[in-house]
Amino acid sequence: MTRVFINQFEEGQQIAAPFLIKTKQLLPFKSKNGKFLHLVVGDKTGDIEGRLWENGEEIFTQINDLFVVTIEGEVVRFRDALQLNITGIRPCSDFSPADFLPESPKDRNEMINTLRRHVAGITNPHLKSFIKTLFGDNEFFQRFTLAPAAKHHHQAYLGGLLEHTLGVVSICQSLAQIYPGVNGDLLTVGAIIHDMGKVEELAYSDTIDYTDQGRLIGHIVIGAQLAGKVVEKLPDFPEELGYKLIHMIVSHHGQYEWQSPKRPQFLEAMLLHHADMLDSQVDKFLRVHEQAKGEAAWSPWIKGLDRYLYLK
Repeated sequence: MTRVFINQFEEGQQIAAPFLIKTKQLLPFKSKNGKFLHLVVGDKTGDIEGRLWENGEEIFTQINDLFVVTIEGEVVRFRDALQLNITGIRPCSDFSPADFLPESPKDRNEMINTLRRHVAGITNPHLKSFIKTLFGDNEFFQRFTLAPAAKHHHQAYLGGLLEHTLGVVSICQSLAQIYPGVNGDLLTVGAIIHDMGKVEELAYSDTIDYTDQGRLIGHIVIGAQLAGKVVEKLPDFPEELGYKLIHMIVSHHGQYEWQSPKRPQFLEAMLLHHADMLDSQVDKFLRVHEQAKGEAAWSPWIKGLDRYLYLK
C-alpha cells in the first residue's frame, strides 16, 4: 500500500500507517462510564486528532509521547475538521525517518553525484586516499549523506549535512580561484569533512536530537577523532598534513566562544571558517523569508540570529 500522508487525507479514507504520537490523554465518555483515548499524531506533513473508543485506558499505558505507532482507522469529519476514528494501534519499528522528518529540497542522488565529482577532482594523492578511505565505509557514507546538519539552526532536515557540505565546498572552491597561494585540494577536503562529526552527534528517526556522544563531546571533537582514525589507516600519510586536516575541523567555528578549541591558524582554515559561516547564515536568512506570512515588512525576533530581518 502506498503511504498516504496527513495532508492527503480525505473523508472516508481507510488508513493503516505509522504516525508519531504528539500528545495523548484519557477523556471521560459523556454518556457512559469509562474513558476513551484522545491522540494528536503527526507525520512530516502535519498533525491530526484521533480517537480510540475501545480499550482506550489499556492502550494509554502502552504508548508514550514521541512513540511511533501504526494506526488503523478511518478519516472522518467532525466540526468541519478531519479526524481519525481509530480502530487499532500497535507498536511500529519498521518506518522511514523520511515519513516524519523534512527532507532537503535538493535531490539527494544529485547531491551525492556532485560530492563524488568533487572527490574525483582531488589531485593530491594523500588527500584523495584520505577521502576515499573515509567514504569507503559504506555505512558511514550513507549516514553522512542522510544526516541533518543541525537540530534547529540550519539545514535541520534529512540530507541537510550533505547540502551544507556541498555549499561550503562550492564557496571554498570559488575562494581558491580568487586568492593566490590557496591549496585547493586541502581546502576542498577540509570543507568535505569539517562537519562530519554530526553523523555521530545527531540522532534522527522520528525526531532530530542529540546523542549522548553529541552532548558530551560534540561534533567538532568527534570529527577530529574520525579524521585521526582515517590517518592511522594510511601509513604513508604525511604527519603535518594530518595535523592540518584535524586543525581545520577543530577551528572551523572560528572562535573559542563558538566551541572551537582552536582559532584558524593558516589560510585554508580561515577560509573554511568563513565559508561555513556564510553557508549556514544564508540558509537561516532564506528560511526566515520562506516562513514569512502575508505582507509583513519585518520578521519576528529570530533567536538564532539575534535580530529582526527586513523582508521587503
